[in-house]
Formats: sequence, structure tokens, C-alpha cells
Amino acid sequence: MSQAEGPVVFDRKDFGAIPSSASLRKWMRKVRRGKADRTLGQQFEDVYLIIFSVAMLGATGGNVLLNLNDKSAACTSGSCSWLLDTVPYILVPLLVSTMLRVLLSIGPVSASRATAFWLLATPVDRAALLRPSYRLVVVVAAAVGALAAVIGWALFGAAWSTVGEAAVLTTVLLLFTTCATVWAQQTAERSRWALRIADGLLIAAAVPALLLAFRQPVERFTNVAGGFEDPHEPNFPAANLRLLVVGALALAVAVVLVVLTGRTLGELSRQTAVAGGDLLAGLAGAAITLDVSLLADVVAGRHWRLKGRLKSRRGRGSTGVAMIHREFLRILRWPRRLVIAFALLVVPYAVAGTGYDVLVPIAAGLAGFGAVRPLMDGLRSVCRSAGLVRALGLDLRELRVIMSVVPGGFAALWATLAEPALGSPAVAFAVAAGMLTGAVRQASARPPTYSGPLVASPMGAIPPGLFSTPIRGFDLLLLCLAPVLLGLGTIWIVTIPAIICLILFAVPAKPH
Repeated sequence: MSQAEGPVVFDRKDFGAIPSSASLRKWMRKVRRGKADRTLGQQFEDVYLIIFSVAMLGATGGNVLLNLNDKSAACTSGSCSWLLDTVPYILVPLLVSTMLRVLLSIGPVSASRATAFWLLATPVDRAALLRPSYRLVVVVAAAVGALAAVIGWALFGAAWSTVGEAAVLTTVLLLFTTCATVWAQQTAERSRWALRIADGLLIAAAVPALLLAFRQPVERFTNVAGGFEDPHEPNFPAANLRLLVVGALALAVAVVLVVLTGRTLGELSRQTAVAGGDLLAGLAGAAITLDVSLLADVVAGRHWRLKGRLKSRRGRGSTGVAMIHREFLRILRWPRRLVIAFALLVVPYAVAGTGYDVLVPIAAGLAGFGAVRPLMDGLRSVCRSAGLVRALGLDLRELRVIMSVVPGGFAALWATLAEPALGSPAVAFAVAAGMLTGAVRQASARPPTYSGPLVASPMGAIPPGLFSTPIRGFDLLLLCLAPVLLGLGTIWIVTIPAIICLILFAVPAKPH
């Protein structure tokens, strides 16, 4: 083969000098501004609305947080002191584990498919092209870490100096985590190890929660002998100063680590960056419809696309039994969901350990809802596909019953394991019924339709059903727990959730 028939080799004499990333972005920005159709006044109006909304939310949330901090600080029992000492060992591993999972789900460095096709495939420095996305991830991780630390420590009555130091240290720790996820994104093996570390941190967060749950009841309400130390009084200024110095040093190390990690962005492959960009685009589309289930579908779809293929297994039984068996196998193919679901059992025990017994049923219901809902992918797929319903040969009501058998058994097992914290089998039954009916309603709910009457708004025409979309599922959960929260008798606690279950599974479902 002659040289003329060989692969194209880049030569500056033929193509000219390679533009820098900064000049390329400057040119793109100039082109976008030339095609912009919004006036400066309209842009200023949007910025003003955003700043005003953030200020309103910040003022309202800050006032609520300040009041809750004062009320928590007024608690002088030994239970409150022990709770404040235990919170860091639960909150910090939980934040790091969540940050690892979320960032690894979206990349964390991502790019749109157009950017990957037109820019990342060129000889332009890839690290420089991805650096703006990397900086955005770092800033968001730092802001989320600081906000979570402030809320987490302030809610339990810590002194504001302690809250500030905790925010600095937590922010630095999450910056380390962000850099680690960027490093892990470069190879599949590093990503798998990062997910295993996230599982380990989740278990580490569960240990102090279990200790909190199984403390002796006498210790919960006994004042500390010898006087209780007011957390609002900084009795150890030297220790506080030491923490500030350590925080400043850690922040300096984090900045160095962020800079060093930014130099490795050139090793990221286009596939990993595009996968995160597609996920963010799908999540943005799902967020517009306010459909939480659609958000879960996008995340699950990305997981199975990355999984590729699985070893098939022979089914058992026929008709409904065969479908139940397939649902059981499908749930076992994503065991991490089961691990997280059982880990959520810590929530009712931890709330019971704090002494706020009135909050235990609602905390257990919400945690159980989060545990059962990911197991409803089969019902979700069936309800969103009229062709699949016709192919299975059963009506939608029968399919809803069949697809709920395995998640229903898991809900019963989950509530049985949480029964010691809930206090009675009747409350456990109400929690299990609320978990199942809420998850079934959310998974089988119809999407908002734009073919009927629409509500005019400054944002455009909105279907009326869109407003009720975010609360679908949670409404049935609260109805099942209402007898418990209202303090009704055992007969009502069992009867009302049972009636709601019967109505949900007896009413014929409308095709989508």
C-alpha cells in the first residue's frame, strides 16, 4: 500500500496549527451570542428571579434551621448529648458513600454527545476541553458538602463554631471524594472498587446507627452526672483553634489535589464522558415532568446498558407463576438494590434510639418505600407498554397483582424485621401495606397527558395531572399510616390499610 492510500496523518502544513481549547471555547461563545434571540432585559429578569428565589429559600430555611438548632440545644438530657456525639459517625460515611455513588453514576465528568463528536475527537487538548465540566462538579460537590454538614450538625443542636468547622472538614472530605471519582472514572476496574468502597462506607454508617438504636432505654432519658456541657459554649477554644488550623491545611491539600486531578482529565475516554452526558439529558427531561419514577427509569436504563448482557435462565411454571418466577430472578440480578434496601432497616431503629417514638412509623414508612420502589421495574415496564400487555395475554389489573407478589413478600419481610422498632405487629402491617400500595401506585401511574384541558401559566400550558405527579404513591403511604399517626385503636390500624390494599388491587387499571 502506498503512502497516499495509508491512514491520514496530522500535519500542520496541511491542516494548520491546532487551536487552543480557550480559543475554541471563545469562538463557540461568540457564535452562540450571535444566534441568541433573548434580549439583555429578559436575561436580567431570569437572573433576578433566580437570585430572588434563592434568597427567599435561604432566608426561610435559615430561619427554620436556627429555631430547630435553638430547640435542640435546649435539650440537656444525656440522650441528646450522646446523639450529638454519634451523628458525625453516621453522617460523614453516609455523605461520602452517597457522593461516590452519585458521581460515579453520572461520570462525574460528562459531555454531551455533540461535544464528544465534534470536539473530543479532534487533536485539541482533551483535558482542557473537559476542565469546565470538572470545575462545575468540584464546585457543586463542595456546595452540597457544606450545606449537608451545616444542616446535619445544626439540627442536633451543635454550637455554630462546631457547625462551621464541621462544614469545612466535610467539604474538604467531599472534595477528596470528587477527585477520587474522577480518577476512578478513567478505568472500569477503578469504578468497581469505588462502588465497593461506597458499600463499605454504607455499612460503616449503619454500625453507629445500630448502636444508637439498641442503647438501653434508661440511658436515653438520664441526665449526665456532674453537669451537662452546653454545646453552644465553646469550652475548649484551643481545640477549636486546632480544628480550624487542620481545616485550613486540609483545604490547601484539597486544592492541590483538585489541580493534580485536573491534569489527568486527558485520560478519560469519550464513552464514559458521553454516558454521563446522556444520563444528565435524560434526567433533565424526566425532571420537567416532575415524575420521580421516570428519573429512576433513566438511572436503571443506564445501569442495564452498561451491564450489556446476562446469562439467561430457564423459567418455571406457566402464566402467572412463570411471571412471578421471572420477577424474582430479575430482582436477584441487581443484588446491590437488596443490600441497600435491607440497610434502610437502620432508619426506624435509629429514630427509635433517639427517643422520638412518634416519628418511628413515618420514618419506617418512608425508608420502606425507598426500599421497595426499586423492585417495581417489572410493573413499571408493563404499565408503560400497551403492546407488552397485549403480548402477555392478561389485563392490566391481573398483571399488577402478579408483578406485586415478589415486592409484596419483600415488604412483609422488611416490616417484620422492623417490628421491634415499630412496637406492634399491627403497626408493622400498616407500614408494610403503605410501602406496597404506595410503590405500586407510583410504578403503575399514568404519565401526564397533554391531549386534555391545559392550565395556562407564565411557563406555558401545563396539564392538571402534572401537579399531582410528585405526590403519587406517598398519598397512599400516608393514608395507611394515618390511623397510627392519629393514635387510633388496633382494629383501625389493621382495617384501613387492608381496605386500601383491596381497593388498589381490585379496581381495573386504565391502559396508558
